[in-house]
Amino acid sequence: MLDPDQRRTFAALADVLIPASDPMPSATAAGVPDTLLDQVLGYRPDLAEPFAAAVAWCTGKDPEAALDALCAQQPEQFQALTVLTAGAYFLSPRTKAALAHDPAPRTVRDDVDTYVEMLATVADRGFAIR
Repeated sequence: MLDPDQRRTFAALADVLIPASDPMPSATAAGVPDTLLDQVLGYRPDLAEPFAAAVAWCTGKDPEAALDALCAQQPEQFQALTVLTAGAYFLSPRTKAALAHDPAPRTVRDDVDTYVEMLATVADRGFAIR
């Protein structure tokens, strides 16, 4: 979807949106402008057009100033750019590893009695075949 120059523009924009912060990687260090962008565009093809327009609008401009102006003047394009950037960032294995989130184990609930009661109610009520 993006040519190499557009990907470089996007990488600069993404790093302004998501800079490196110990222990978190920057957007480019996380791989956002590469295959992760393509992956997230596969999930949200509806954002491809406004995203491409945002990148084109920002090309050749200072990334920080371009994002400020884009937000003010083209909010739909800004939203597409930021949603896809954040989505790609949290798909990154480097980002996930840096989060170091180890969720607590979930307790197993063997609630067969409730399930059987629920099914009994349906069986008692009966059902009509149409």
